[in-house]
Amino acid sequence: MSVVHGRALSVAVGLSDGPPPDQLIVSNAALTLLVRAGAARPSLVIVDDLPWVDRSSAVVLGFVARRLTGSRVGFLAASRSGEESFFEQGDLPGYELQPLDDVAAAALIMDRFPALAPRVRHRLLTEAQGNPLALLELPVALTGVQRAALGPPPAVLPLSRRLQSVFASRVSGLPAATRRLLLFAVLDGTGDLGILDAAAGYRGLADLAPAERARLVHVDGVTGRLAFRHPLTRSAVVELSTSDERHCAHRALADQLADQPERRVWHLAEAAAEPDEAVAGLLEQTAQLTLRRGDAVGAIRALLRSAELSAPGSQRSRRLAEAAYLGADVTGDLYNVPQLLDRSSEQDPPRPGPHGAARPRRARRRDRGPGQRGRPGAHRARRYRGRLCRSADGLPRGAVAGCP
Repeated sequence: MSVVHGRALSVAVGLSDGPPPDQLIVSNAALTLLVRAGAARPSLVIVDDLPWVDRSSAVVLGFVARRLTGSRVGFLAASRSGEESFFEQGDLPGYELQPLDDVAAAALIMDRFPALAPRVRHRLLTEAQGNPLALLELPVALTGVQRAALGPPPAVLPLSRRLQSVFASRVSGLPAATRRLLLFAVLDGTGDLGILDAAAGYRGLADLAPAERARLVHVDGVTGRLAFRHPLTRSAVVELSTSDERHCAHRALADQLADQPERRVWHLAEAAAEPDEAVAGLLEQTAQLTLRRGDAVGAIRALLRSAELSAPGSQRSRRLAEAAYLGADVTGDLYNVPQLLDRSSEQDPPRPGPHGAARPRRARRRDRGPGQRGRPGAHRARRYRGRLCRSADGLPRGAVAGCP
């Protein structure tokens, strides 16, 4: 390598001081160095996350990559779909890596997180959309209670640190007013532009433009609704908001839904920062309506959130027991019934029986072996139902559906 090329590279990479070298000289120096290295033995240049490469380095890399033909040097660079960079690909060959298919995605998450409750696993598979990093990181961000489906699932999945670096970085650079409007869109969940316009206030939807230009959201040409291009962008929007911002957004959305009481009560529930029996009661009514429509899973979710908003005591105990009953007798999903019953009894301590003796606490379940994670037989379902009704002793008759 010539003295000029050597000095130019040395200054460019910070090994020595001197005036900034000409970019063309640096590019030719880098190409010469790589070709000579390849002559000694085959070499491969790997560049990860091209969007993070600065302009000067991207220009040099582009110059080199287009002139390696005939050498024993290869060039491999990676970039996320839809992200812009200073690297000019030109006519360089490229390959778009497709998401994992449903079978491969399910196999990956089952292998790494076999103890996930089935409906939690289904939710993660849906939101990850075949992204391997998301499949491995989303379960890590859930609490133990959430992974076991012992509480209501989060409306928006939390992100791990690694996922935040991928998705949140594109949201954080947006104007504050745009992030606020996106937060409304995430928490509303329907993409109804009319509701978003009303909740946003006097500026309406004008602040949506930066997010559209960043290709984070678009208005569906068929439905006319706002849609996020990737579900985890929704999670990033929530991660970057404060709890006060979320509570305010839920209250603003609830104000626009007076004619849709079921949707309204969910926003009131998310706006609540402490137990609220009025909202808990409305959620219990919503659970009953949901069950009448045949959606037992939705009813369980409403009951669990209702229990969270109940003060410790008999009301919380009863609502947890009701959720356990639906799991045992309606959906047939007995995976979490014992834990729900334990939580129910913890909220409502033993009361004196008919002869003055304290009602004994229910024995913890000891019959589950390593091979008994699936749906138990009918005899186990009957046993759980009996245990459920015993947990309702002392409550008003009919307080727990299906118990005398």
